Amino acid sequence: MKQTEEELDLDVGADIDNDSELGMDLDDDVDEFDPKRGGILQSTSKRVRMIFSVMASPNRIDILRILNSKGPLTYSELKSLAGFKSKKESGKFAYHLRKLLRQSLVALNKSERRYTITNLGKLVLSLARQIEERSIIESGKMYVRTSSESIEEFNSHKIIQSLVREGSLPLELAQKITEEVENRIYKYQTTYLTGALIREMVNSVLLEHGHEEYRNKLARLGLPVYDVQEMISNLDDVDNGAEGLLFNAGQKVFAERLLTNVLPKDVADSHLSGDLHISNPGVWSMIPDTIFVNIKELIEDGVDLGGKYLDVSRISTSKQLDKINTSFPVVLAALA
Repeated sequence: MKQTEEELDLDVGADIDNDSELGMDLDDDVDEFDPKRGGILQSTSKRVRMIFSVMASPNRIDILRILNSKGPLTYSELKSLAGFKSKKESGKFAYHLRKLLRQSLVALNKSERRYTITNLGKLVLSLARQIEERSIIESGKMYVRTSSESIEEFNSHKIIQSLVREGSLPLELAQKITEEVENRIYKYQTTYLTGALIREMVNSVLLEHGHEEYRNKLARLGLPVYDVQEMISNLDDVDNGAEGLLFNAGQKVFAERLLTNVLPKDVADSHLSGDLHISNPGVWSMIPDTIFVNIKELIEDGVDLGGKYLDVSRISTSKQLDKINTSFPVVLAALA
């Protein structure tokens, strides 16, 4: 029976990597139960050692993280997401995947040919995250819990990069604002930071220095915690349940973006004061302001409205000018 590409890779993968990992591979071949080495206790200790050896590789931790967030993946999908995109890296990827399979941190569904993270793999991933977080805490340094659900050591250069990239601030101004924000963080002796808290501090400093236009670009769109709790508490009153709740929450975010970053300030103020009304502001900015109709296609092929217009299902071909003139109002009404 012919082996698939990934099966061949998994067979030869152990021959491609550094010496230390290959040395661990040789140690794998020692019998699980060896009375001369301490019996079951020794076997349990070895099992733990091997799991820790898996955790020692950033590549293998990345594979676990990908499977934990993305769900079941094919060999090719997992290989690509893990960053092993060239053929030269196939053996290396197969080696890491084989280590995870042998320690039961990853499982293969043979019928679907998809890899999944096991409960043990999730436990190991959680432990790795806790070790990383605790090591930062014990070091006495400040750390940040980011919006991407990771914890990192505080780095002021990332604030500068964000100000330049997101807010289009000049580098010199970005450095000045960052320095002031950093001083406040140390002054408050805040040892637990979040990305949202840092952004609040940045925006506060920008407003104090009269940079409202930059602050608007950097504002975090979203809902107060209280509002979210209220929406969840009143879920029974929302049409379509959870899906409706998510839709309403998304509309509020896009409406806020429309009023603070898309529309001119005087237009947004007129809407808020009631002088003019923008219907469905949550989706208004995504509606096209221009639609192109190919007249040649209208004349030659007509238009299939697909049931979207109650009175007319199809506009037939129009070879004469008077028929074309009567077709346009129907086309415009359908587009509207």
